[in-house]
Amino acid sequence: MKTILRKKLLSIVPAVVGIALVTTSCTQGVPAETVAAKDREIADLHAQLATIQQDATFWQQLITIYPPLKSTVMSDHRAYMLPGGAILALHFDNMNLSQAKNLNWVALGVPGKFCKEDQERIEKQFGKGFTHFHDMMADTHGGNPGVEGMWFIHSGVREFTAPWGPVTPGVDLNFMPTQAPRCGS
Repeated sequence: MKTILRKKLLSIVPAVVGIALVTTSCTQGVPAETVAAKDREIADLHAQLATIQQDATFWQQLITIYPPLKSTVMSDHRAYMLPGGAILALHFDNMNLSQAKNLNWVALGVPGKFCKEDQERIEKQFGKGFTHFHDMMADTHGGNPGVEGMWFIHSGVREFTAPWGPVTPGVDLNFMPTQAPRCGS
C-alpha cells in the first residue's frame, strides 16, 4: 500500500514542480507593479463573484416562495400571490422572460373592483399610484365596470424609456393607466 502511495506521489511531484516553474517563468521579467495590479484585479473579480452568488441566492429564495401566477398578458412578469391576496410582481423588459435583460418595475397588486370609487378607496388606504387594473379571470387590462381583479402600482427600478416616455426610479403614475368607470351612485 505504501509503495502504491509513494509511486502516486512521485508521479504527482513533477507536475507540481512543473506548474511552479511555469508560474515563476510567467512572472519573470514582469514588473512587480503589474503583478500586484493583476492580483488586485483578481481579488476584485472574486469579490464581484461573491456578490453575484449572494444575489443569485436571494433571487432563488424570492422566486421559490410561492408558485408564479400564469398570465398571457403579463408574460413579462414574475408574479406571486401573497398569503393576504395581494400580488407581488417583477416586471421585466421582454415578454419572453428567458430573453429579459433588465428588471423595469416592481409592482404591487391589491384586490379590488374596476370602479373609480374602489380605486380611490385603495389609494386612500395604500397611497397614490394604483393606476392600472387587471381583470385576473379574463386576463385583461381594465375590464367591465365592477369586475373584480387587481389594482396595480408600478415602481420603476431604473432609468429607461417606456412607450409612454421616460421612467425613473419611483412610482410610475403613467404606467398603462386604465380609466375606471364610476360604478356607485
